[in-house]
Amino acid sequence: MQRRTLFAVTAALTASALSRQVLAANTNAKITAQALVNSPWDKHWDEFKAKIAAYPDIAVEYFIRGETGNEEQMLTALRRNRVQIGGITMWGLAGIIPEAAVPMIPFLFDTTAEVDFVFDHYLSQKFDQLLKEKGLKLLLWSEVGWNTLYTKKPVLTPSDIKSLKIRGSPNFAAQAFLMAVGANPVALGTADIAPALQTGLVDGGLSSLTFFYYGFRAFATDLTEIGQCYDQGVQVANLAWWESMSPAQQEAFQSAFVPMDRARIDLRAHAETLRTSMIAEGMRIHTLTPAQRNLWVEAAKPSHDQILREIGGRGREVYDTIMAGKRAFAQKT
Repeated sequence: MQRRTLFAVTAALTASALSRQVLAANTNAKITAQALVNSPWDKHWDEFKAKIAAYPDIAVEYFIRGETGNEEQMLTALRRNRVQIGGITMWGLAGIIPEAAVPMIPFLFDTTAEVDFVFDHYLSQKFDQLLKEKGLKLLLWSEVGWNTLYTKKPVLTPSDIKSLKIRGSPNFAAQAFLMAVGANPVALGTADIAPALQTGLVDGGLSSLTFFYYGFRAFATDLTEIGQCYDQGVQVANLAWWESMSPAQQEAFQSAFVPMDRARIDLRAHAETLRTSMIAEGMRIHTLTPAQRNLWVEAAKPSHDQILREIGGRGREVYDTIMAGKRAFAQKT
C-alpha cells in the first residue's frame, strides 16, 4: 500500500514537472555589446553562446560587434525592449544613470582588491536599485581593468600632458579629470576612437590596457599606467522581459555568463600577457613612481567635488557608499 502511494505521488510530481515544462513559454532574446574580435570578452561570449544553446526553450540572437550603435543607442534599445541583454561600460551607463560616474572619480580606489570588495559588497545592491528605476536589471559586473593613458610621446607627469588632445569618454568624470590635469579633452564614443587617432583629431586617450591592445595599439608609441580609475562594465537586462521569464530560464541566462571570479582572473592574467607582448613589440610602457603618481593625484583633487556637483541626484549617496566600503575593506585587511 505504501509503495503504491509513493508511486502515485512520484508519478504526480513528475507529471506536474513535465506539465510546467510544456506550459513554460519559449523566450527569445537579442544581446548587444561592443566586444572586440579575439579579445577575452569575445571568448567569454563564445562560452555564453555554447551554454545557452543547451536550452531548447531559449533562442538568442547576437549583436555583439556594436551593430546596434553606440552605447547611448544600445541603452535606448534595451529600455524599449528592442534588445533584451546588453554589455555596457560604466562610462556609457552614466548617460542614463549619472551616478554611474561616481566610481570613476579619479584616484578614488587604491588597489584591485579594494575595487572588487567595494563593487561586490557595497555597489551591487545600490546599482541594482538605480537600474530598476530605469527599467533594467543588473545581472553582473563586467571586468575591464585599470585605466592607462596612450600617447605618441612619454607622459609621466601632468606637465607632459599640457594641451595634448586626449580622448576621454563623454562621461563628465573623464572630461573633468582631463581638464584638471591640463589636457585638451575630446569626448568620443568607442566607435569614433580609431578614426580620430588616424586623422590626428586626438593625440591619445584613456583606456584599459586590454581594450587598448585590441583596438588602438597601432596608433600609439607610449602607454602610461596611470590608473586614475578602474574601468568596470555591467551586463544588464530589460527588466520587464526578465520578469516575464520562468525562474529556470532566468537561471539559465545567469549561469551562462562566465562567473565573475573567473572573468577577473582571466582578464587580469591576459592583461599581463599582453603587457609583455607590447614591450616585446617596442611599445614603451611607463610605470609611475610614487612621486609621479602623487602629482597626478594632487592635480586631479579639485575635480572630485566638481564631478559630484555635476552629477547631482544620488551621487553623494553613491560616493558615501563607496567610502563606507573602503573603510570596511581597510578594517578587514
